[in-house]
Amino acid sequence: MPPGQAALADHASPADQLQARLLDHTLRVLLRDGYQRFSMNAVAASAKASKETLYRHFGDKAGLLHAALERLAALIEPLLRDGLDDAPTSPARLRRLGRNYLHGCYLPEAIALQRIAIADGEQGLGPLFVREITERAIGFVEAEFAGLGSEHPRADAEAFLGMIQGKLHERIMLGTVLPDLDRRLDEQIDQALRVMAPYLTGLAENPRP
Repeated sequence: MPPGQAALADHASPADQLQARLLDHTLRVLLRDGYQRFSMNAVAASAKASKETLYRHFGDKAGLLHAALERLAALIEPLLRDGLDDAPTSPARLRRLGRNYLHGCYLPEAIALQRIAIADGEQGLGPLFVREITERAIGFVEAEFAGLGSEHPRADAEAFLGMIQGKLHERIMLGTVLPDLDRRLDEQIDQALRVMAPYLTGLAENPRP
Protein backbone atom coordinates (compact mmCIF):
# COMPACT_ATOMS: atom_id res chain seq x y z
CA MET A 1 0.00 0.00 0.00
CA PRO A 2 1.46 3.44 -0.95
CA PRO A 3 2.32 5.71 2.02
CA GLY A 4 -0.43 8.20 1.19
CA GLN A 5 -3.03 5.45 1.01
CA ALA A 6 -1.77 3.96 4.27
CA ALA A 7 -2.13 7.33 6.01
CA LEU A 8 -5.69 7.65 4.77
CA ALA A 9 -6.47 4.16 5.98
CA ASP A 10 -5.17 5.02 9.46
CA HIS A 11 -7.68 7.87 9.76
CA ALA A 12 -10.61 6.19 8.02
CA SER A 13 -13.80 5.36 9.85
CA PRO A 14 -14.64 1.67 10.48
CA ALA A 15 -17.23 1.83 7.69
CA ASP A 16 -14.66 3.26 5.26
CA GLN A 17 -12.13 0.63 6.30
CA LEU A 18 -14.70 -2.08 5.65
CA GLN A 19 -15.48 -0.68 2.22
CA ALA A 20 -11.77 -0.49 1.37
CA ARG A 21 -11.28 -4.12 2.40
CA LEU A 22 -14.27 -5.24 0.35
CA LEU A 23 -12.96 -3.36 -2.71
CA ASP A 24 -9.49 -4.86 -2.32
CA HIS A 25 -11.07 -8.32 -2.34
CA THR A 26 -13.19 -7.34 -5.33
CA LEU A 27 -10.09 -6.62 -7.40
CA ARG A 28 -8.43 -9.79 -6.09
CA VAL A 29 -11.39 -11.94 -7.17
CA LEU A 30 -11.69 -10.13 -10.51
CA LEU A 31 -8.04 -10.83 -11.32
CA ARG A 32 -8.39 -14.43 -10.21
CA ASP A 33 -11.70 -15.30 -11.92
CA GLY A 34 -12.10 -12.80 -14.77
CA TYR A 35 -15.18 -10.73 -15.49
CA GLN A 36 -17.39 -13.52 -16.82
CA ARG A 37 -16.99 -15.71 -13.69
CA PHE A 38 -16.86 -12.79 -11.24
CA SER A 39 -19.64 -12.89 -8.65
CA MET A 40 -20.79 -11.20 -5.46
CA ASN A 41 -20.67 -14.61 -3.75
CA ALA A 42 -16.99 -15.02 -4.60
CA VAL A 43 -16.14 -11.58 -3.23
CA ALA A 44 -18.11 -12.24 -0.06
CA ALA A 45 -16.28 -15.54 0.45
CA SER A 46 -12.88 -13.96 -0.21
CA ALA A 47 -13.54 -11.08 2.20
CA LYS A 48 -15.26 -13.32 4.75
CA ALA A 49 -18.28 -11.03 4.64
CA SER A 50 -21.95 -11.58 3.87
CA LYS A 51 -23.40 -10.93 0.45
CA GLU A 52 -25.93 -8.67 2.17
CA THR A 53 -23.03 -6.47 3.33
CA LEU A 54 -21.87 -6.08 -0.26
CA TYR A 55 -25.35 -5.16 -1.46
CA ARG A 56 -25.77 -2.67 1.39
CA HIS A 57 -22.56 -0.84 0.55
CA PHE A 58 -22.50 -1.06 -3.26
CA GLY A 59 -26.00 -1.88 -4.49
CA ASP A 60 -25.22 -4.58 -7.05
CA LYS A 61 -22.42 -6.20 -9.05
CA ALA A 62 -22.10 -3.21 -11.39
CA GLY A 63 -21.87 -0.80 -8.46
CA LEU A 64 -19.24 -2.98 -6.78
CA LEU A 65 -17.07 -3.14 -9.89
CA HIS A 66 -17.44 0.59 -10.49
CA ALA A 67 -16.38 1.37 -6.93
CA ALA A 68 -13.41 -1.01 -7.17
CA LEU A 69 -12.12 0.62 -10.34
CA GLU A 70 -12.68 4.08 -8.85
CA ARG A 71 -10.53 3.03 -5.89
CA LEU A 72 -7.82 1.86 -8.27
CA ALA A 73 -8.16 5.02 -10.38
CA ALA A 74 -7.55 7.20 -7.32
CA LEU A 75 -3.98 5.85 -7.26
CA ILE A 76 -3.25 6.98 -10.84
CA GLU A 77 -2.44 10.62 -10.17
CA PRO A 78 -0.03 9.94 -7.25
CA LEU A 79 1.67 7.28 -9.39
CA LEU A 80 2.07 9.60 -12.37
CA ARG A 81 3.11 12.59 -10.25
CA ASP A 82 5.87 10.70 -8.40
CA GLY A 83 9.18 12.57 -8.72
CA LEU A 84 7.95 15.06 -11.34
CA ASP A 85 8.68 18.14 -9.25
CA ASP A 86 12.29 17.03 -8.79
CA ALA A 87 12.94 17.02 -12.55
CA PRO A 88 15.31 19.89 -13.44
CA THR A 89 14.12 20.39 -17.03
CA SER A 90 10.88 19.98 -18.97
CA PRO A 91 12.22 16.98 -20.96
CA ALA A 92 13.38 15.35 -17.73
CA ARG A 93 9.92 15.86 -16.27
CA LEU A 94 8.27 14.29 -19.30
CA ARG A 95 10.74 11.38 -19.24
CA ARG A 96 9.85 10.75 -15.61
CA LEU A 97 6.15 10.95 -16.41
CA GLY A 98 6.62 8.42 -19.21
CA ARG A 99 8.47 6.02 -16.94
CA ASN A 100 5.84 6.39 -14.21
CA TYR A 101 3.08 5.63 -16.70
CA LEU A 102 4.79 2.58 -18.17
CA HIS A 103 5.81 1.13 -14.83
CA GLY A 104 2.19 1.44 -13.71
CA CYS A 105 0.94 -0.22 -16.91
CA TYR A 106 3.29 -3.17 -16.55
CA LEU A 107 2.66 -4.10 -12.94
CA PRO A 108 1.44 -7.73 -12.95
CA GLU A 109 -1.95 -6.69 -11.53
CA ALA A 110 -2.33 -3.96 -14.15
CA ILE A 111 -1.48 -6.35 -16.99
CA ALA A 112 -3.99 -8.89 -15.73
CA LEU A 113 -6.70 -6.25 -15.44
CA GLN A 114 -5.99 -4.92 -18.95
CA ARG A 115 -6.25 -8.44 -20.36
CA ILE A 116 -9.61 -8.95 -18.68
CA ALA A 117 -10.91 -5.59 -19.95
CA ILE A 118 -9.81 -6.36 -23.51
CA ALA A 119 -11.26 -9.87 -23.45
CA ASP A 120 -14.60 -8.67 -22.13
CA GLY A 121 -14.92 -5.98 -24.78
CA GLU A 122 -17.89 -3.64 -24.96
CA GLN A 123 -20.20 -5.98 -23.05
CA GLY A 124 -17.97 -6.38 -20.00
CA LEU A 125 -15.35 -4.49 -18.09
CA GLY A 126 -13.86 -2.73 -21.13
CA PRO A 127 -15.88 0.53 -21.17
CA LEU A 128 -15.64 0.88 -17.40
CA PHE A 129 -11.87 0.40 -17.49
CA VAL A 130 -11.52 3.01 -20.24
CA ARG A 131 -13.69 5.53 -18.40
CA GLU A 132 -12.16 5.12 -14.95
CA ILE A 133 -8.51 4.25 -15.74
CA THR A 134 -7.51 5.11 -19.32
CA GLU A 135 -9.25 8.49 -19.53
CA ARG A 136 -7.89 9.60 -16.15
CA ALA A 137 -4.33 8.81 -17.19
CA ILE A 138 -4.73 10.58 -20.54
CA GLY A 139 -6.20 13.64 -18.81
CA PHE A 140 -3.18 13.93 -16.54
CA VAL A 141 -0.73 13.70 -19.47
CA GLU A 142 -2.88 16.12 -21.49
CA ALA A 143 -2.42 18.76 -18.77
CA GLU A 144 1.34 18.30 -18.97
CA PHE A 145 1.33 18.89 -22.72
CA ALA A 146 -0.85 21.95 -22.36
CA GLY A 147 1.81 23.37 -20.04
CA LEU A 148 4.44 22.70 -22.71
CA GLY A 149 2.67 24.92 -25.23
CA SER A 150 0.90 22.21 -27.22
CA GLU A 151 -1.81 23.51 -29.53
CA HIS A 152 -3.53 20.11 -29.37
CA PRO A 153 -2.68 18.73 -25.92
CA ARG A 154 -5.17 15.86 -26.03
CA ALA A 155 -3.91 14.57 -29.38
CA ASP A 156 -0.28 15.04 -28.34
CA ALA A 157 -0.86 13.22 -25.05
CA GLU A 158 -2.38 10.24 -26.83
CA ALA A 159 0.40 10.25 -29.43
CA PHE A 160 3.07 10.37 -26.71
CA LEU A 161 1.53 7.49 -24.76
CA GLY A 162 1.19 5.46 -27.94
CA MET A 163 4.81 6.05 -28.92
CA ILE A 164 6.28 5.21 -25.54
CA GLN A 165 4.34 1.95 -25.44
CA GLY A 166 4.99 1.02 -29.04
CA LYS A 167 4.99 -2.65 -29.97
CA LEU A 168 6.47 -3.54 -26.59
CA HIS A 169 3.00 -3.23 -25.08
CA GLU A 170 1.67 -5.88 -27.45
CA ARG A 171 4.54 -8.24 -26.65
CA ILE A 172 4.08 -7.81 -22.90
CA MET A 173 0.31 -8.29 -23.10
CA LEU A 174 0.93 -11.53 -25.03
CA GLY A 175 3.24 -12.80 -22.30
CA THR A 176 6.68 -12.19 -23.80
CA VAL A 177 9.41 -11.82 -21.17
CA LEU A 178 11.80 -8.94 -21.96
CA PRO A 179 14.86 -9.00 -19.67
CA ASP A 180 16.07 -5.61 -20.95
CA LEU A 181 12.65 -3.98 -20.60
CA ASP A 182 13.75 -0.88 -18.64
CA ARG A 183 16.40 0.00 -21.23
CA ARG A 184 13.97 -0.46 -24.10
CA LEU A 185 11.33 1.63 -22.38
CA ASP A 186 13.81 4.46 -21.86
CA GLU A 187 14.78 4.29 -25.54
CA GLN A 188 11.14 4.57 -26.61
CA ILE A 189 10.53 7.51 -24.28
CA ASP A 190 13.59 9.35 -25.63
CA GLN A 191 12.53 8.66 -29.21
CA ALA A 192 9.03 10.00 -28.51
CA LEU A 193 10.54 13.20 -27.08
CA ARG A 194 12.77 13.65 -30.15
CA VAL A 195 9.76 13.29 -32.45
CA MET A 196 7.59 15.72 -30.48
CA ALA A 197 10.19 18.34 -29.49
CA PRO A 198 9.87 20.48 -32.65
CA TYR A 199 6.15 21.00 -31.97
CA LEU A 200 6.35 21.92 -28.28
CA THR A 201 7.75 25.31 -27.34
CA GLY A 202 8.24 24.31 -23.71
CA LEU A 203 10.20 21.14 -24.46
CA ALA A 204 13.76 22.42 -24.22
CA GLU A 205 16.78 21.26 -22.25
CA ASN A 206 16.82 24.25 -19.92
CA PRO A 207 16.03 24.50 -16.20
CA ARG A 208 12.38 24.65 -15.29
CA PRO A 209 11.25 27.88 -13.63
